[in-house]
Amino acid sequence: MAELPFMATENILMECVKQGGGRQELHEAIRSHSMAAGKIVKIKGEENDLLERIAKDPMFAAVKDSLGDITDPTKFIGRAVEQVEEFLSEEDVR
Repeated sequence: MAELPFMATENILMECVKQGGGRQELHEAIRSHSMAAGKIVKIKGEENDLLERIAKDPMFAAVKDSLGDITDPTKFIGRAVEQVEEFLSEEDVR
């Protein structure tokens, strides 16, 4: 789960652009926040604070209240549930 904020940056960017934000400026802000958060994790061994950084940045005010929904882990699993169910039914493992 520690990597989820990095995985969600594209979704955050797209949602901000839908709300009228400038793609290039938002991309640069996300890049800067990602680099800073990555440094904290890799060098200092601290928790990933990328979402907190984004939430505090006025450029992301349009999505601040929906960051929890945008970063919902179930939105990043693709067809995993269906694939497991299909596999189990085909293998008659249940």
